[in-house]
Amino acid sequence: MISSIFRLSTILFGVAILITGHGLQLAFMPLRIQMIGWSSAEGGILSSVYFVGFLIGCFTVPKLVNRVGHIRCFAVLTSVMTVSILSLGLWENFYFWLVLRLVNGFAIVGLYLVIESWLNSEVSNKDRGSVLATYTVIILSGLAVGQLLLNTTAVDGFQILMFASILITLAAVPVCLTSSSQPTPIPNATFSPLLVLKTSRAAALGALTAGLVSGSIYGLGGIYGSQVGLDVESISIMMALSIAGGALAQLPLGKLSDRFDRRLIILGCVSAGAVISAIAVFTPNSLVYAVMFFFGASVMSLQALSLALASDNASGGNFMEVGTGLLMTNAAGSAIGPLLTSLLMYRYGPEFFFISHFAVLSFAAVTVLILIKTKPAASEHPSNFVLATSASAQAVFQLDVRADSIEDDDALHSSESDEEVLAKEDS
Repeated sequence: MISSIFRLSTILFGVAILITGHGLQLAFMPLRIQMIGWSSAEGGILSSVYFVGFLIGCFTVPKLVNRVGHIRCFAVLTSVMTVSILSLGLWENFYFWLVLRLVNGFAIVGLYLVIESWLNSEVSNKDRGSVLATYTVIILSGLAVGQLLLNTTAVDGFQILMFASILITLAAVPVCLTSSSQPTPIPNATFSPLLVLKTSRAAALGALTAGLVSGSIYGLGGIYGSQVGLDVESISIMMALSIAGGALAQLPLGKLSDRFDRRLIILGCVSAGAVISAIAVFTPNSLVYAVMFFFGASVMSLQALSLALASDNASGGNFMEVGTGLLMTNAAGSAIGPLLTSLLMYRYGPEFFFISHFAVLSFAAVTVLILIKTKPAASEHPSNFVLATSASAQAVFQLDVRADSIEDDDALHSSESDEEVLAKEDS
C-alpha cells in the first residue's frame, strides 16, 4: 500500500491542492451572494446550476480525455476552472454567474474523472481499497481546510477568488510533471435508471437523498449561517465541522454495514439526520457547531453506504453501469435539493434549511423501512466497505476489484474460443 501511495504521491499532492482551492471557492460563494444582496432562492439556483454542469461533464469529459489524453485534459480543465472563478469578479450579474457556475461544475467533475481514472490504472487489486481511502481522506480534508481558509482575508473583496484560483492552477504542476504513464481511456458514461432501481431501490434512494441533503449543505449552509446571524469565522468553522463529522463517521458506519444489513445502517443514518434536523430548528446559535457536526456525521456517509449496497447487489457485468447510475442519481439530487430548499428559505425563513432536510430524511426513513420489511437482503456475502464521498463515487466502481476480474474473464473466454477454433482446424 505504502509503495503504491508513494508512486502516486505527485498525483495525490495535486489533488490536495486542487480540492483545497475548490473548497475555498465553494465556501466563498454563498457568503458573497448574501453580501451582494441576492436572495436565498437565487443562491439555490446558482448551486443547482453547478451540479447541472457536473452532470454534463460526466457524459462529455470521457470523450475529451480519450481524444487528447489525461495530462492535457487536466491542464485544460484547471485553466477553465480558474477562468470561471476569476471571472466572478468581473461582473456581479446573476445570469453571468449562472454560466460561470455551470462551467465550474463541468470542470471539477472532469478533473475528478481524470484523477480517478489515473488511480484506477496505477494500482493493483490488493491496494485498491487503501488507495481509494487515502484519496477520499484527501478530498474531505481539502474541503474542510478550504472552508477554514475563508478567514484569511475579507469576503467583501475578491482576494479569496484569487487565492482559490492560485491553488487550482498550482494543482496542475505536480500532475502534469508526474512520471506516471498515461492511463487507459475513461469508459463513456452510460446508465439505465431502471437498472439502478432493479439492482437496489434502497441504494438508489440513498444516493438521491445524499444528493438532496449534501447539495443543500454545500450550496446553502453559508447562506443559512449568515441569515441566522453568524459571522464569517463561525460559518467557516460550522461548515468545516459538518465535513469533519461526515469524515469521522464513515469508517465506523462502514464497518457496521459490513456486519449487518446495509439498509439498516442507511435507515439509522437518515433517521438520525431527521431527528437532528428537527432539533436544529429550535437550537440556539451557540450550539450550531455541535448540530452541524452530528448532522454531517449522519448524512455525509449515505453516498458511500449506497455505493457499497449497490456493489453487493450488482452482477459482474453491470456494476460499472450501476455505479455510474448512482453517481448521476446523486448529482441530480444535488441539483434539485438546493433549488427546493432555497425557495422554502426565501419564502418562509432560514429555519426551513433544516425543516426541508427533516422532510426529505423522514420520507427516506419511512421508505427504507418499508423496503426492509417487504424485501430480504439481496446479498449474503457483502463486499468490503470502502471510504467514499460524492466526489469519489465513480472511483469506487472504477477501483473495484471486479473490474479486472471481468477483463480477466473476457480474456479467458477469448483464449478458450481461439483454442476451440484451432482444435476444429486440426480436426
